[in-house]
Amino acid sequence: MAKDNQVQMPSSQGGLVQYYEGDNGIEIDPKSVIAFSVGIVVLEIALHMGILA
Repeated sequence: MAKDNQVQMPSSQGGLVQYYEGDNGIEIDPKSVIAFSVGIVVLEIALHMGILA
């Protein structure tokens, strides 16, 4: 369809511009994020059940 109308398709990035380098920032291991989340959930359940209160 784009060839029929002589229209260029948008780029794969959808016209977005990167304003930062992909190598910068904090890298966190996904296992650490999951472990932290599970720890928070267990803490909340313990508080709700009155185990820690």
